[in-house]
Amino acid sequence: MAKLDELVLYIANRYAENEHFGKTALHKLLWMSDFHHYATFGDSITGSVYVHRQYGPMCRDLERRIRVLIDGQKLAIRPVDRFGHEQLRPVALVLPDLSEFAAEEIFSVESILWEMRNVSARELSEFSHQHPGWLATSDGEEIGYESALIDLEQPTLEETEALGRGAWRQSA
Repeated sequence: MAKLDELVLYIANRYAENEHFGKTALHKLLWMSDFHHYATFGDSITGSVYVHRQYGPMCRDLERRIRVLIDGQKLAIRPVDRFGHEQLRPVALVLPDLSEFAAEEIFSVESILWEMRNVSARELSEFSHQHPGWLATSDGEEIGYESALIDLEQPTLEETEALGRGAWRQSA
């Protein structure tokens, strides 16, 4: 969980001034970073479990880890008015400890942060709904990292069927 905690602090620090950044975006940015890294290097950054939810993949342990970070006075949640809705923005109160991260892990995160810097949480959710791992699962089911290896543009029938049978799911 240490890497997840530090990555939360890292993203919150990097997106401190990003008007699109809230807890929903944090879930999607973590998912995208972990799955992008898995597709590129063969392993995830945090090892977190992501589950299918209505608004896209969510990190199963994130809410609990946010509470731990808040209790440890490392993170705060600031309510921000965003188009008449309350956005819950994670705010890093300390700098992250990146000593356990490999350079390519930070590069993967930075690639995602740069690419998604102008994308709203709604757009991130809509994008995530096109991912084969989300499409092949139902609410509450784990989205296996192996789904990151499926061509996002056009998964084969065999890949889609294998996901539906659970053949691609990562064991817990």
